[in-house]
Amino acid sequence: MNTKNMYTNSSIFEKIWELSPKLHLPESYSELLNLTKQLIELYNADGRLDENPFLPTTKRKLSLPVVEINDLLKSSTCIVTGGLGCVGSCLVNKLLDFQISKIIVIDKKPFNDKKNTSNNRVEYAQGDICNSDELNEIFATYKPEFVFHTAAQRDPGFAENHIFDAVNINVIGSWNVAKACENTPSVKQCVFSSTGKSSRYYTDEVYSATKKICELVFDTYARRSAVRYSIVRFTHILDNSLMDIEFQNARNEDHLSIHSPGKYVTAQNVQEAADLMLNALLHSSPGKANFLIVRNLEWPVESLEVALYYIKEAGSFIPVIFRGNPPGYSEKFFRGQMDWSHPQELNLLINVYECNDKSYNEEGDIIISHVCPVDEEILLESLTRIKNTEGENCSKVRLLTELKVLVRAALTKVDKGVTFKILEWGLKPQYLKAEGTTIAHYGPTVSLLIESLEDSEYSELIKDLIEEKDIS
Repeated sequence: MNTKNMYTNSSIFEKIWELSPKLHLPESYSELLNLTKQLIELYNADGRLDENPFLPTTKRKLSLPVVEINDLLKSSTCIVTGGLGCVGSCLVNKLLDFQISKIIVIDKKPFNDKKNTSNNRVEYAQGDICNSDELNEIFATYKPEFVFHTAAQRDPGFAENHIFDAVNINVIGSWNVAKACENTPSVKQCVFSSTGKSSRYYTDEVYSATKKICELVFDTYARRSAVRYSIVRFTHILDNSLMDIEFQNARNEDHLSIHSPGKYVTAQNVQEAADLMLNALLHSSPGKANFLIVRNLEWPVESLEVALYYIKEAGSFIPVIFRGNPPGYSEKFFRGQMDWSHPQELNLLINVYECNDKSYNEEGDIIISHVCPVDEEILLESLTRIKNTEGENCSKVRLLTELKVLVRAALTKVDKGVTFKILEWGLKPQYLKAEGTTIAHYGPTVSLLIESLEDSEYSELIKDLIEEKDIS
């Protein structure tokens, strides 16, 4: 974008922020409409609205070794939890391309929503992963060899307002799935669908925290089980995107709202997501839960750019407004999250510790690594305390308290030199200044990292680092 337009945009943004709360007033609506038209003209002039900004993402494909996967799955029974959801149903369709004996879809949705009703290889078992007895009965009945766990509460905003349910579904439900796998002798592998947000060292956001703990659950079971567990980390899936669905419906709306300008989204398509889960079968390892991510995610796309594109394509102009970052979407990006020693390989879905052990599939389009482990006893104690906690406020306090316990435990097992490097990257004063942030924005994360270096050769260097940045 040229410099002139950047300054013009800045003044327009300020005005939209000012008028957004007054959208209901006719004069404000009219002015917001005018400002949106100006933004469309400016983005158009820079060539940013010539095509759907997510078009490359919708076309991207992942390699899939069909012969090898078919050899593995041949004549087997597979369970797909959440199999009526976006990723789950796509995965079921893909599994039908292999010589599988039976696919069992577990979902708590009513069966009048089910797909593939005419295929005799697909059966539906309505059930809730939060009900361990129900889940164990389904596993015992069908005796699966392979389990794909996609059932989850996936909406970060919803999770912040329904904390107990989100924790129960994501954490306790996933724990139930792992225990059902352990209790079923036929199970060979289990693949868990996670989120790239789990790469954060620590998070205060409910959804991200639940998924991070889930990864530790499957990794812990993998370290002492004959079952192979693996994880796939997804980013923003367009086919299942709350934002994209709203934007595509622009013709039927009187406005479009986004969190803020300058907010960027990394995305993938659902076919890619399902293929990643199938690839995980080939890259599982005994004794640890490997995770897989898409290597080439391309540059993040600005959500405002996408909104303007859909408004333009709708043909009937409506205003865009800014509503700010709601709970579940407000966490600041910590620069120490990424490995800056190899800037050409930056990927938001993997952190620095994990980068140290990464590898690639033969085709080079998938990154494979594993999470930092915790001791089983510590994990099970945390899970028990989480399970025994009820109520919204208590559930969040307990969730974040136990996440800190688990992060502390994991940090005792990592290279302390890497931890120091993470803090150096994350606390560079020029970047803190450029982003308008201070150490307070990353308080729990930085505190946990610093705490892990106490009584180490880096303890004095950390004091110097913090004093040098003038952020103590």
